[in-house]
Amino acid sequence: MLAHLDLFHHMLHLRGLLQLAAHMEERGDRVTLISPDTITLIGSEQSAAPNVTTTKGATIVSGNAYAVLRTLKGHDAPEYAVTREELGALNARAVADLEAGDALRAFTDTLTRITAGTPAVAPAAATPAPEAPPAATAPNAERAARPRRSAEADAGSADQPAA
Repeated sequence: MLAHLDLFHHMLHLRGLLQLAAHMEERGDRVTLISPDTITLIGSEQSAAPNVTTTKGATIVSGNAYAVLRTLKGHDAPEYAVTREELGALNARAVADLEAGDALRAFTDTLTRITAGTPAVAPAAATPAPEAPPAATAPNAERAARPRRSAEADAGSADQPAA
């Protein structure tokens, strides 16, 4: 499960880079410098802050952006300078890597395992099967029928008004 959470966080931070590129486009910025502590937008005016909040309300945290860029660029640096176009290209490559990677495949497998039993259980609980006479009921069939009987009893008591 932790691997899945790491995948989601990575995807969230990649989305942040796309939001940063869109914010740069809106402002007319050509380059941004990203360090662990600061995002500096350089264009018609320059601004530096630990976080950037876009006009649409998204917040990009410098530490997260820096960590993702370090991974995408493949080398350590005190800060990374990137253009909007480079942010888009790095993000596109990262998405392609995610789609081809094992992490997304493992998540898909987990979802498949989790949801595999759900459709078979939900209809049985929603529509109980008619019960066979007690003499014809085998021990295993009787065990399977017990949860349905209790579900019917619960449904019946839920329809009665409170005293």
